[in-house]
Amino acid sequence: MNNLQDISRIILDSKKIGITYHVSPDGDAVGSALALLNALKKLKKDAYLISKDIISENLQFLKGAKEATGNLTSATEDTSIVVVLDCGNYERISADLDTFKGSIINIDHHVSNDNYGELNYIDTDAAATAEIVFELLEELGLNFNEETDSIKNIGTCLYTSLVTDTGAFRHSNVTFRTHTIAARLKKIGVNNTYIHQNLFDNKSFEKIRLIGKALNGMELLLDRKVSLIKIPISYGNELGIEIGDTSDIISFGLQIKGVEVAVLIKEVENGTKVSLRSKDKFDVRNIAERLGGGGHVKAAGITLKGIKLEEAKDKILEEIEKELL
Repeated sequence: MNNLQDISRIILDSKKIGITYHVSPDGDAVGSALALLNALKKLKKDAYLISKDIISENLQFLKGAKEATGNLTSATEDTSIVVVLDCGNYERISADLDTFKGSIINIDHHVSNDNYGELNYIDTDAAATAEIVFELLEELGLNFNEETDSIKNIGTCLYTSLVTDTGAFRHSNVTFRTHTIAARLKKIGVNNTYIHQNLFDNKSFEKIRLIGKALNGMELLLDRKVSLIKIPISYGNELGIEIGDTSDIISFGLQIKGVEVAVLIKEVENGTKVSLRSKDKFDVRNIAERLGGGGHVKAAGITLKGIKLEEAKDKILEEIEKELL
């Protein structure tokens, strides 16, 4: 595996740098990418975001989020390198890189990473990819003791990543390193209250109604150890909204006493997307990987193309039941 010193040198020597992440990017993917984007611009590098996805509304407060329009989906011809963040598999990159002639730098913290880059830096001890990006930015020469607006903007992106990928610092992936980085960001003036309000207290009335509809149909299955939430496309149509990110909805399923696994199945145009969360020692990553997905021990996801809600439900429950026996 490459080291951050080598990667920083290559980045600094590159003329034009594309940055991307996994499809349906979460807070860690977005925060890590925007932190790197803003940092490289501060260093006067020609950097830009490549994204098939539009960044979700609750992350739009981050500087640079509006650069993800969904229109720029491949690297420009004069791009030297593309840095892919928080993405374990080439197929899940939110960019079309099949014809890209430059180098791909793969930076991630997923155990299941395929090492698809010309350069790969995978740190599975990191609670979030943002922890790696923080260290990379220091290698690039950024001073996180500097209390300027530009550094605070970068710090806000990184802190957002830490909050979202650790469940607001309550998951078991949190380490001394996680809190140390968070403390350093807080010291330079990153506003944790502002970040939490934007992430969790900024929902539209329609989104609250969507949560209500989803929870109203929740099921407890497999001896009440599994909570299951289904969200058909019709819910979004009825409420006149894009369903978008549903991580705030699945968390309700895990809050129920006795539940070990929470499952959320969301209908999309070409199939279904499944989110899995777990408590204690249940490993949802194994289930996700068996069905073509990936993620972490306690948080994983799967895209099931061409598979409808009920069929997806049966497939997931079958795999979970094997693990619960």
